[in-house]
Amino acid sequence: MKEVALIAGPYLSPDSIKPWEHLHNNSEVDVTAFESKPSKFDTSTLSVPVEKLHWIDGKASLFGHKYFFAKALTKLRLPSNILTGIRKLSEYDVIHILENYHVFSLQAAIVARRSDTHLFMSAGENIPYPLYQRNPLQWWTKKFVNDSVDAVNTTTPMAKRALIHEGVDHKKISVIPNAVDTSKFKPTSDPDISDLSLPNDIEDSLNILFVHGLNEQKGVPYLLDAFEHIRTNFDARLILLGEDKLSEDRTEMIRNSDDIIWQERIPYSEMPKVYNISDISILPSVTMVNNQEQFGVAVIEAMACGLPTVVTDVGGLPYVVEAEETSKVIQERSVDQIVSALVELLESSQLRSRLGKNGRERAVSKFGKEVVADQLFEYYENSAE
Repeated sequence: MKEVALIAGPYLSPDSIKPWEHLHNNSEVDVTAFESKPSKFDTSTLSVPVEKLHWIDGKASLFGHKYFFAKALTKLRLPSNILTGIRKLSEYDVIHILENYHVFSLQAAIVARRSDTHLFMSAGENIPYPLYQRNPLQWWTKKFVNDSVDAVNTTTPMAKRALIHEGVDHKKISVIPNAVDTSKFKPTSDPDISDLSLPNDIEDSLNILFVHGLNEQKGVPYLLDAFEHIRTNFDARLILLGEDKLSEDRTEMIRNSDDIIWQERIPYSEMPKVYNISDISILPSVTMVNNQEQFGVAVIEAMACGLPTVVTDVGGLPYVVEAEETSKVIQERSVDQIVSALVELLESSQLRSRLGKNGRERAVSKFGKEVVADQLFEYYENSAE
């Protein structure tokens, strides 16, 4: 039996480690997850053992902001997220870390170099660390970790190329996608939404769903402009789920509209219901300076629930969907293309049904937690020999 220490620190959330949980419960790989103290997420529902490591720069709040020092270090492009107690993880066969720029990634790399423990890494960034913004300490951290790993898994071929640009041997890199629990995220004909604080007649309209932060990077301003064109010709609503970081005039527009429904957060366990009262899911992300959409987990959740999706040709999104089979793939920052794609789907229930059915099949066959867990098992077997 292989014993794996999975270190996600502040980023350990139940929805992010579904394949490891399945692996732990259904194979000879014994996974222990390590979260930070304080933690950001409720991990009480996980069926893997969870242990805590003290998060040094995340303990204090300042000026009303939680995790102030960790956020400040990140803003300054300095290594952050320092955890105590990592030295004891040398007892495990494998230490599996999240990304290469955290201090805890560096700490784990040092432990692995001083012991017989193998070091594995999951990396999602799809843009190489830019030369002109390289902070020497941050770059040294990334390079030390990159040089120390036995194996790396990325979520898309684009992320693999980014690591190769950073100097990681391509032979060490496997592409293993993010996963979705297709037994929970699945089509349901009559979901009970009585406890979700949504309008009583929400199921009587055609609903366009956006799930993510409401900001420029996710393309929300372009979506709002597109919806202004659509709402006059269709009995449609736009459901926005996510923290609002838009300008004041955009926020006012959302609050004053009868056709736009916004909630900052709905419990993750209730999200399948929201997908199932929706008719279309959209993620119109745009390219930002040194940032692109890495994968788009909300997209595979929507696909698993049988929704047709609309995505932009940005970052990892084109690798997640199949253009014209599960999704409409459009150019970024184009209000006209958002309008065109949504109108085509709103006008044709047959097209929505076909793309949604294909999306469900793709989610089950490519992104189901069981499928991804099998890939992880092979990854550990082949890379830790």
